[in-house]
Amino acid sequence: MKKLIALLAILTLSGCAAIPTGLDVKSGPEIAASEQQEVAYYTPSGPLEGATPREIVSGFLAAGTGPQNDYAVAREFLSRDFAQQWKPDNQVLIRNGAPTFREGGPGLQMVAINVQARLDEHGRYSSYEAADTTSLRFKLVQQDGQWRIDSAPNLTVVTPPVFQVVFKPYNIYFLDTRGSDLVPDLRWFPSRASTGTRLVNALLAGPSEYLMLGVQSAIPEGTKLTIGAVKIQQGIAEVDFDSVALSADAINRRLMLSQLRATLLQLSGVSDVVLSVNSSRQDIVPAELSPARSGSEVLALSDAVYRIGPADSLAITGTANLVQFSNPTLLAGARSGNLLAFAGPDGVELMVGSGIGVQSQRISKVSNVVSLEFDSEDLLWIVPEQSGSDVQVFDGSNQVASLVLPVIGTRISAQLSPEGSRLAVIVKNKGEVRLEIFTIARDVRNNPSTINPGTIIQAPLQSPVSLTWQSPVTLRILETSPRSSSLTDYPLFGPRVLLPTPVVRGAKVVAGQATGSSYLLGTNGELWNLIGGSWRRLQSELTDIAKLR
Repeated sequence: MKKLIALLAILTLSGCAAIPTGLDVKSGPEIAASEQQEVAYYTPSGPLEGATPREIVSGFLAAGTGPQNDYAVAREFLSRDFAQQWKPDNQVLIRNGAPTFREGGPGLQMVAINVQARLDEHGRYSSYEAADTTSLRFKLVQQDGQWRIDSAPNLTVVTPPVFQVVFKPYNIYFLDTRGSDLVPDLRWFPSRASTGTRLVNALLAGPSEYLMLGVQSAIPEGTKLTIGAVKIQQGIAEVDFDSVALSADAINRRLMLSQLRATLLQLSGVSDVVLSVNSSRQDIVPAELSPARSGSEVLALSDAVYRIGPADSLAITGTANLVQFSNPTLLAGARSGNLLAFAGPDGVELMVGSGIGVQSQRISKVSNVVSLEFDSEDLLWIVPEQSGSDVQVFDGSNQVASLVLPVIGTRISAQLSPEGSRLAVIVKNKGEVRLEIFTIARDVRNNPSTINPGTIIQAPLQSPVSLTWQSPVTLRILETSPRSSSLTDYPLFGPRVLLPTPVVRGAKVVAGQATGSSYLLGTNGELWNLIGGSWRRLQSELTDIAKLR
């Protein structure tokens, strides 16, 4: 079915139309720490004279809160020889509850730790649904008449509040399967002089397991830092690789530098990155790649489609007739400015604007749709609710892919990541609700070819109804019970953060343009904006909201 509507281009704004609006500001509880909070360190105390073996071990564990000067205070609890051997960066245990001490004999202390999460040497965070009990063994000797630790695990132990203060999230950047977009891999490190080195070593070590099928690196496998460190001088991070890096061709060398720049420019005070091989400076122009952002303008569906601005909303010309005719429940908009899509009881309809008017065409008969969105290539993705139903992808009115989503269960909500190489899905199967992430492979024409097997990020969830990519490495999930709703951030991977409680029961959440901001559509049709820890009522009488992608 086609119909030509002789109107202006699809995203021309009509300044005289607006949906009902209001201005109600309410504050929720400030549970989450500010994203702009600066990293601060605790100052642990060194060993006391005459301390017992248990007091030495307890003080050593407490000193894991101070990474300053390569954990200098913690090393004071160690014997002179072992202080040079201990490697605190190998692992971090995040404990739940107090440790239990037991003497295993003269000079031997055993400590039981209930571990709720841990970091590996490359900053990868893994958590446990139930605390995992780990036993740590410490051997002590007399040195100058004082007990000192002569053997201990290469790790530190912190509590969740200490972790939130001492450790900071950083993204390690890889490339998608086409080498055309940067894909972030979240890691956690304390901010200190060696952080740049740890970031590059994490990049060289490769991606986290859930990304392995969906990303690549332009840095040749086996490449190493020549001096084991990244130097930062006058705002320039100097990376010196060994000769293995020379096996990369000219294109990959540009991509290699782009990965390094995106990774190292996160460091405070770093403004540029230079790459050398065996101390020989490489004259490389980085590829024109930059990390994707999650925030964008928001569209609202009511009696027409509206663009939500900071002060008002403006109707998009040509959409009122289609809304009235099709009775849609979902919408999607392309950032390029001439594409809209609607899902309703009769299927999915596409509107294409041009200089002479707007053309509308039904492109799919799928009616029960949980996700409708455009990617960065202006391809329209349709994710059906029913388990086993293929994900449909359209380029205009032409279907370019029918993709198997390798998961069993009813889909509740789904959304593509900002760069389009990952798909987050909330799925329900046999009463269990979980969040899974899938990577996406694309062919030489940039069309998706495969959705790779997923990784469970969080299970079980209680009553989720919607998710959004709040950042390229954080999913914000809306859960709604019969009486109330909650919003929670789930980093990939890291400790989850509970956000201010929504003022109304929520039906859908969409990331806003400002950092930490979100739009929430209530079950009553009201639109609320969370920004700065406060909820602000914007509109009413809405059916759906969507990011302009």
